[in-house]
Amino acid sequence: MTVPAEVREHWREARTGARTDGLVPALTLLSRALSPGAPPRGPRGHAVVPRELLDEYGGYGGSAEDGEAAGADDGALAGLAVLHPADDARTPPGPDPQLWGTGLAWLRLGHSERLRGACVAYLAARRVEGTSLLLQQMVKGALADALIEQLEIAGVLEQLTEAADGAEEGEDPLAPARPLDARAVARLQAQITEVDRALLRLLGAYGFTAEGPGRAAYASELLADVYCGWPGPAEHRRDTSEGIV
Repeated sequence: MTVPAEVREHWREARTGARTDGLVPALTLLSRALSPGAPPRGPRGHAVVPRELLDEYGGYGGSAEDGEAAGADDGALAGLAVLHPADDARTPPGPDPQLWGTGLAWLRLGHSERLRGACVAYLAARRVEGTSLLLQQMVKGALADALIEQLEIAGVLEQLTEAADGAEEGEDPLAPARPLDARAVARLQAQITEVDRALLRLLGAYGFTAEGPGRAAYASELLADVYCGWPGPAEHRRDTSEGIV
């Protein structure tokens, strides 16, 4: 499968945007780039879209009221709308599921890196017996594990942006070296979810308060559930232990 160079650039921008600006702004840019005509739908027909894009999607995207009926803006998903499956057979197709799923993996990786940065800043400011929590051995070990996981995920995704070595005559020299199938992308999504959950545990209750980063982490996990579904964290761990990943 040939992935256009501009699509791969959108993937990179999604990671950078999520890391610097947050989940919803990055999702807005990725949606406009890869799915400008209709909301991207998951395998069961649902969609999670930034609320500001509902007007742009018009009748194909569902109304803001549809999103509210699905519990889209209950505080946990501020700025996002959850749309039910479309009934209109004339609804134009969304983006290619593989390209969209891979773009979400890039986006969620950037958001996970943002979460790690928030953890470092929060733990560095917290002190126990005169010592920063960031200097505790178990905390440093957990952050190091998260970083290693994120670097591994980034390494796999970066292969999709590299030019294929020794491309034969007539082939696109910019074709991805090792395109991932849907199951491989879903495994990466599950790995990102596990990293995010581990980082939130480092924050204790703060990770799940209204002002904490748990809300955005939950929205990130929801994106993976809606658009990938398989595997969950348990399946990812089993695959890894069996040497599939």
